[in-house]
Amino acid sequence: MSEKKLPIQFTLVHIEDNQFSTFDEMLHVDKPIEQQVGFGFGVDIEKKVIAVSVDFIFQKEEKPLLKQTITCYFEISSEDFDNQLKKEKEVVLPCGFGKHLAMLTTGTARGVLFANTKNTAFNKYLIGLINVDKMFNKDIHIEI
Repeated sequence: MSEKKLPIQFTLVHIEDNQFSTFDEMLHVDKPIEQQVGFGFGVDIEKKVIAVSVDFIFQKEEKPLLKQTITCYFEISSEDFDNQLKKEKEVVLPCGFGKHLAMLTTGTARGVLFANTKNTAFNKYLIGLINVDKMFNKDIHIEI
């Protein structure tokens, strides 16, 4: 009989707007926009915090139009961190939980993008749909 894992309790404790850059010269280039996205994960063992970063780049003809990096910090309950995530030399996020944190970070990035571009010509650019389910298919291992 397999052991049923309980939901991991967490709280979003901090949002960091690491980078926000716009490139006006690309606004007037009449070419399709391409979106690149990447995720990164980190951990603070003492504070029991998982950091999830998302990088977005909008570009035209391989030249940047807008760059944004956001990091969300999620404090994990002490019991869940120690019993479900922390291993001897790493922290392992179950795939579904990692996807969930990535989606929350993506949603936060959408809000930050809206706030940063309010009343500018860049406000019409939105972060497109991202299928995080296809981006992650294994547990996420973070070395300690």
